Amino acid sequence: MHFWKRTARPEGFSVARRRLLGGAAGAVGSAAVGMLGFESLARADVPLPAGRAFLFCYFPGGWDQLLLLDPRDPARFPDADRSRTLIEPRYRALEGHRGYGSQLLRPRGSSPHVFGPGAARAGDGRSLLDYADRMAVLRGVNMAALGHEVAYRYFLTSAFPVGTTARGSSVAVDLVAQMLPRLPRRPLPNLAIQVESYNDRHPGAASAVQVSGLEDFLLVMAPSGRREEDVVERALADRGATASPCDTEAYDRRGLLTQLRASRRTADELVREDIARHFQFATADTEGAREVRARYRLERGDTSSPGARAALAVQALKLGISQVVSVSIGAVTDTHFVGNAAHMDLLQPGLSAFVALLDDLSASRHPEGGSFLDHTTVVAFSEFARAPLFNPFDGRDHHQPSSLMLLGAGIRPNVVVGATSDIGMAAVRWDIDRNVASEDGEVLQPEHVAATLLASAGLDTSSFRQRPLRAVLSDRAP
Repeated sequence: MHFWKRTARPEGFSVARRRLLGGAAGAVGSAAVGMLGFESLARADVPLPAGRAFLFCYFPGGWDQLLLLDPRDPARFPDADRSRTLIEPRYRALEGHRGYGSQLLRPRGSSPHVFGPGAARAGDGRSLLDYADRMAVLRGVNMAALGHEVAYRYFLTSAFPVGTTARGSSVAVDLVAQMLPRLPRRPLPNLAIQVESYNDRHPGAASAVQVSGLEDFLLVMAPSGRREEDVVERALADRGATASPCDTEAYDRRGLLTQLRASRRTADELVREDIARHFQFATADTEGAREVRARYRLERGDTSSPGARAALAVQALKLGISQVVSVSIGAVTDTHFVGNAAHMDLLQPGLSAFVALLDDLSASRHPEGGSFLDHTTVVAFSEFARAPLFNPFDGRDHHQPSSLMLLGAGIRPNVVVGATSDIGMAAVRWDIDRNVASEDGEVLQPEHVAATLLASAGLDTSSFRQRPLRAVLSDRAP
């Protein structure tokens, strides 16, 4: 069984509630505040979203870069030459399939980006091409593994796993740990939606609260219906707040007991604040809820689709609840036995949700000026790519060099960094100072990506032992 199937399994009430309290490290020290509703502030003293936010969008299963961010011109790489080039686009298989074409796609204007035919289809309206002028594309990022769990956890932490066991802290945790002292506290500063998270050295406040989706989030955040009589509840609360001079106090020398009590208080306050009421967009009959469903093309009651997870991620940022959100935004695309058309059928819902997410961020005004996309760094990635040649079953296997998208705050638009070769799509060595291919350069790795993300917000990058990709950083980056 693949790891993403395990993490996506819905959990019962007791497990979800226990995860909030036991992992309430994500809330330790965070002030429980009122929330911004769909139409108005719930309380006048709510701190509006401030400072930089980050949004990690994960496309699980390994996406095909020939169809998206690292294409090949079929005139130069015909399928008949696959024995020479070791590259087999087979774009003709997409022609006419659900609105897809078979040609490379170029945005209007002077953008240097070139996309594969899977980046847009007729009838969809908006597509990745509409955000090419906000986008930096990284190609030839060597994931150094062909196992899903290994490559996935490598990207999440930028530390190569031991076997399949993650090593180090998630990059999202590093971001939160460094930003927390600078910015107003969030109820859930680090939120992970169907994405793993690791913390091996930072304070508990930087850890992620992990949920499998909207339904799980609502289950965790909603007040429990299992209450004792008021007098009993008050007595329990009073007892929990009392510092008794028992032997337990002796074990608080490192602050563990204090931290656990703070976690419990914060978790209780979060539940009392009823955060869940601000995330009822899947079922509520309000104007705001209907607008969310329309933007993400959700049927009423949909809580589990890529669009529903994308909407949850953006709402958490826009409502000031989270500063860093990681979300699994797609369906699994591990397609070893199907061709381009079936691969795009699996990838398209995630791409559609991703474009809706970008539309939402760019259309929403930020309290500090500009749009939420101007204040949010968006990362779109998969654990690796698909092989450039088809296997004997007419599918594509795993391929280490992958591509990813960076957009928004701190990112220089219309930039391409890195490349794959014209023989077999191997990772090309890259001179990161001159931003050109060079034999004297280095192979791009997840560590470069992590250092670039932290540098874009003026944070310390020394733990990654790689320099940031300066070509990707905007002039306004710290």
